[in-house]
Amino acid sequence: MVKLKFIPKTDLDYVELYAEELKQKKDLFNQQRQFINNQIKASQSLFSNMFGKKNFKKNARQFLKERGIIKPLYS
Repeated sequence: MVKLKFIPKTDLDYVELYAEELKQKKDLFNQQRQFINNQIKASQSLFSNMFGKKNFKKNARQFLKERGIIKPLYS
């Protein structure tokens, strides 16, 4: 457990405390790194399956346009 230098008051204070704990506990750091890497791989797989690999940008833009998330530049 990290020894508190101050009482956290803001969200950023908690982030700072967590970063300090990650510095001190290498096993926790490795666990978090593995978790993040798995999240990235899962996201890549999901989007690759949704939009394909060849025309990824074109398919993703079309998907967003159909849902009204992005507007065409020219009408």
